[in-house]
Amino acid sequence: MFKSLTILYVEDEENIKEVVNSIFKQVFKNFIVASDGQEGLDKYIEYQDTIDVVITDINMPNMNGLDMSIEIRKINTSIPIIITTAHNDKEFLHKAINVGINKFVTKPMDMKFLLDSVKQVVEPIILKQEFDKEVKLYQDKQLQNAKFTATGQLAAGITHEINTPLTYIKANFEMLGYDIEDLPDSNIKEDIVKSISKIDDGIHRIETIVSSMREMSQQLKIEKKDANIYSSIITSAILAYNKIKHVSNVYINGKEFNLDIDKNELKFIAHVELQRVEQVWIIIINNAMDELMKVDDYAKRRLDINISEENDKVIIIFKDTAGGIDPKIKDNLFEPFKGTKESSGMGVGLSIAKRIIDDQKDGSIEAYNEDNGAVFKIILSK
Repeated sequence: MFKSLTILYVEDEENIKEVVNSIFKQVFKNFIVASDGQEGLDKYIEYQDTIDVVITDINMPNMNGLDMSIEIRKINTSIPIIITTAHNDKEFLHKAINVGINKFVTKPMDMKFLLDSVKQVVEPIILKQEFDKEVKLYQDKQLQNAKFTATGQLAAGITHEINTPLTYIKANFEMLGYDIEDLPDSNIKEDIVKSISKIDDGIHRIETIVSSMREMSQQLKIEKKDANIYSSIITSAILAYNKIKHVSNVYINGKEFNLDIDKNELKFIAHVELQRVEQVWIIIINNAMDELMKVDDYAKRRLDINISEENDKVIIIFKDTAGGIDPKIKDNLFEPFKGTKESSGMGVGLSIAKRIIDDQKDGSIEAYNEDNGAVFKIILSK
């Protein structure tokens, strides 16, 4: 408790001041000392935003402790004030009570009693601060839940409206593909097949968007199991390959990614919902590609994905060279609709990623800037 407090101590007797200062400066976060009431008032005005308790003597030159306390009360009606005094007459006590003195400590001072007095006067303040903090956390959580509820309702409606025509388009497109296969070989057929490949990529992207929106609208129930995180990242990179091949080289644990890479070359086992976690990797990889496209020099584009183990944790770090996260959105990066990139769609991708990681056992995700790039660090339990 004491290590978080700043004390203003006002005393004109040098020997007492030195003894108290030598003890209390080791106990409290900050211990500000003044030699008379006027200096004490000046220092209170200067440091009023940080001072938690005032301890003052009474009889001092320039301004006595009671008059100083009266002036301080004009500035702050609730700051705890403790008086150290040899006075015990009723007139003095009555005046001190009217000023709003919280505690009296008689001289010669018992240091333990003085510390106990400080504890007694600050406990209600600290409890109120902790209560206010808990209330704010609760309110923030309620607001976040409300955002997710509203987003989920919107996503559920849009997903339903998109999914039906998408299924119809996909089925007919597959039938069209079979018909084209039956055509005799020709340059026209070859051009059509190339065009169909691009259309197929577009359909798969729409399916990915629908899947992300479904994640926003409902909590998918997927069983947790032991899974190779290295293999899952390879799978996700393969799914994002059409974008990766045009944008940037990707390195996984120092090895350049390609379609022939062995998924089981390395093993990092974590207990996760595999399909949902793979969705996180796709979101982060796609976000990195969107940002790396803005780097003009292709040779300077790079995404490194490193997987390691530490005790019972698997640590995954994505690090790009795209210039880092915009400070304007860094603090709200994982909130829905906070994205600023044109290619980020609704700006819900990272909020989905955080929600998925938070649902894993002791899972955590954080983002920060390092070496002119963005870093996403994910920790999962084995």
